[in-house]
Amino acid sequence: MKARAAAGMFLVIAAVEILGAEGNAGGVEGQLRVYSMTEDNHDPLVDYRGTAVGGKILYRTPDWNNVQGVVGVYTTHFLHDNVSASRVEPLASGRGSRYVAGLVDTTDLDANNVTGIGEGYLHCRIEEGELMIGRMKLDTPFINPQDGRMIPTFVQGAWAKRTLGEGWLMQGGYINAFWNRNTPQWKSVEDSLGYGYEMGNSSLESAVRGDYKGNTSSNGVFIGNLRYHPSAEWRFEVWDYYVENIFNLGYAEMLAAHPIGDARLLMGGQIIHQYEVGEGGNGEDNLPDATDGQKAKSYLQKGEKSTTYGAKIAMEYDDSRVALAYNRTTDQGRFLFPREWGKEPLYTFQKRDRSDGSGDCDAWLVSLEHNFKRQGLAGFTLMAGYGEYRKSDPKEWRYNKYGTPSYAQWNIDLLYRFSGPLKGLRAEYLAVRKVARGETYQVQGPAEYNFIFRKNGMTLHNFMLNYDF
Repeated sequence: MKARAAAGMFLVIAAVEILGAEGNAGGVEGQLRVYSMTEDNHDPLVDYRGTAVGGKILYRTPDWNNVQGVVGVYTTHFLHDNVSASRVEPLASGRGSRYVAGLVDTTDLDANNVTGIGEGYLHCRIEEGELMIGRMKLDTPFINPQDGRMIPTFVQGAWAKRTLGEGWLMQGGYINAFWNRNTPQWKSVEDSLGYGYEMGNSSLESAVRGDYKGNTSSNGVFIGNLRYHPSAEWRFEVWDYYVENIFNLGYAEMLAAHPIGDARLLMGGQIIHQYEVGEGGNGEDNLPDATDGQKAKSYLQKGEKSTTYGAKIAMEYDDSRVALAYNRTTDQGRFLFPREWGKEPLYTFQKRDRSDGSGDCDAWLVSLEHNFKRQGLAGFTLMAGYGEYRKSDPKEWRYNKYGTPSYAQWNIDLLYRFSGPLKGLRAEYLAVRKVARGETYQVQGPAEYNFIFRKNGMTLHNFMLNYDF
C-alpha cells in the first residue's frame, strides 16, 4: 500500500512540474496559523495547555488545456505545551489530553511537529463538469476537512462533478486513503479506522472493547450525490456512502426559505440511515455475544443499523440569525461514522464534540449569530449556542459506544476579519463549557472519573490567528 501510494504521489508531482513548465508562471498561496488552547478539566483532574504554529504553502499551475496541477505542504509545530506520554490522568485509566494533543499528533503525545504533503492532484475541466485525481481536501456532509485544529483531513482518490441542467448537480467518487486530522501520516481506508481516535466499546451485550484498528478489511469508500437547487428558496439532496465490507450510509436533506416581511424564515429536515454490510470490517467476532476479555475487531456487528433524523427552524433579520434544532437517533442502534474522516452534519452539532457512537438519544440546540457591521464593526461576528444532549446510560454499550453521560454544552465563538492593510488576517476566540447531566458513576476508586475525563466537566479556551496570502 505504501509503495503504491508513493508511486502515485510521484506521478502527480511530476505531472504538476510538467504542467507548470507549459505556462508562464505558477500561482502560490498559503496560510500562517497560530493556535493556543487550554483544556481545563474538572478538579482534581489534570489540565493541559499548548500553543502551536504552522500553516500551508500551496502551488497551483496555470491552466493548460483545461488541466491544472496542485501541490500543498502542511505543517504544525508546538511552541510550548505540557502534553506528554507521562502526563496522564491515573484517576481515568491513564488517559491523556484529548484536545490540546490534537494541535500536533494524537498518536504520539511526545511529538512536537508534523509536516507532510496534504494536496497533490490534477484538476481537469470537461464541458459542464470537472475531475480531480490525487490527494485533496474534500468537503461533503460526512467526509470533510474538519478544519478545527492545525492540519485538516485529506483524502486520496478521484472526485468528479457535473451539472445536469437547470439546478441539478451530480457528483461522486472513490477514496482509497486518508490523512486523518491530528495524525502524522497517510493510511489506507481500512488502516485509518481507529488511528488517532478512541475505539470505545462494541454493541455486544457485555462490555467488549473495540479493537478494529488494524483489524478491518475494506477496499475503499464510494460516494454519490444528487442535488436539486433550482433557486435560493429551496434545495434537496441525497448522498450515499458505501464503505466496502463495513457499512452503507444514506443521507437526505431538504432546505427551504420563505420571506416574512423584512425577515426570512429558514426550515430544514434531514434523515440518515445506516446498516452493516459484508463482515462489518471483520467477520471473526461478528457474533451476538462474546466471552469476557474478548475484543471486537469489527467496526459494526452483524445486522447493526441505525436511523437518525432531525429538523431545524431559523429566522434571519438584518444581520442576525436565531435557530432552534433537534436531532433524534432511534433505538434501532448507534449512529456510527468514523471521527477520523470528518465532522457530522447533524443540526445539533457544536464545535468540540460529536454524536457518533450514540443511539436511542435526543439532542436540541438553540443558537444565535450576529454580524456587527451596522454597529461599525463589519468584520466582527458573534456565534453562540446552548445544547442539551440526552444520551443512554453510559454503561449501556449497545447505545453508548464511548460511555458518554448526557451533557449540556455552551459555545461562544467570536470572529474578527481584518480589512485594509491586514486583509487576510482572521482572529477567533472559542469558549466551550461542557457539564454532565445524569449518572456519571462517581465512586471512590481508580475508575471514578472514566465517565467525566475527556467527556464533560471541562472548559476549553481556543484562540486562533489565521493569515491567508
